[in-house]
Amino acid sequence: MRFLSLLVTFSAIIISIFLGFATYNDSKDIERYEQEIDIYLQQQQTYQAEIDVLSPQIEAAIAEKTELQEDIAAIKKKIIYKTKPTAFLTFDDGTSYNTLKILDILKENNIKATFFVVGTQIENGGSASREAIQRIVAEGHVLAIHAYEHEYSKIYASAEAYFEDFNKIATMLYDMTGYKPNIVRFPSGTASARSFCGKYGGSTDIYYDIISKLYADGYTVIDWNVDTVDYTKSTGVDKIVENAVSGAKTRLSREYKAAVILMHDTADTVAALQRVIDGVEDLGMDFEVLVQGGYITRQIAETEKP
Repeated sequence: MRFLSLLVTFSAIIISIFLGFATYNDSKDIERYEQEIDIYLQQQQTYQAEIDVLSPQIEAAIAEKTELQEDIAAIKKKIIYKTKPTAFLTFDDGTSYNTLKILDILKENNIKATFFVVGTQIENGGSASREAIQRIVAEGHVLAIHAYEHEYSKIYASAEAYFEDFNKIATMLYDMTGYKPNIVRFPSGTASARSFCGKYGGSTDIYYDIISKLYADGYTVIDWNVDTVDYTKSTGVDKIVENAVSGAKTRLSREYKAAVILMHDTADTVAALQRVIDGVEDLGMDFEVLVQGGYITRQIAETEKP
């Protein structure tokens, strides 16, 4: 019995020593793990500090990359327009019931165009005008800004007057479509706009104030290089077609083989449009829409004084 008792006691001591040793090792491991965790947390803080420093640089690099990609795209377009005959159908002063007819013809020919719209015309045109605005966007055309009120004496009286009018049409179009246009055409074009600023505002400086702010705000101002003269009834359908096709043909001999064709929201334009399309296509020209940075010639307005 005494031997058995001693054996039990000895066994208990051995087990106690073993458990103590095991506990000792666990404590050592825990201590080591805690040290490793502390090191990891310190490294994490160091990495986060480096990320905080690098993040603005990364964002700036991404923005620079985006800008460079846009510049490259514009340069590619310039090269393309020196070799590829291209026509841009542009329609001013809409929208109205005539716009719906124009859209129907464009859809039949699978052609996209650019529409420079007028706010008061949209309001006065009722449901047809509103439907036309929706279709322009839904069918893949470019919705662009002309003016809210097409009144030279009012909008060119000052930069403040111009932007009061401009913001009104921009807000109207965004409320109607959720789309923010970035292409602009001055009523009567840039040359006349500069003259009208001098006439009605007292200084051509007003023009440069307006156009510089437009570009600073991300807009592109585009004129035309082919005038169909369809804005006056006396021109007639046949002459509209002749003006469009002959004007486009002259662009084929220029450095940039791109015709920006000015048309308007008139009944005669509707009557002439299919013949204009056929005649321009016969010249070997493809149709495109105006996009920001996509068409670079002197039809893009200059922001600097001559």
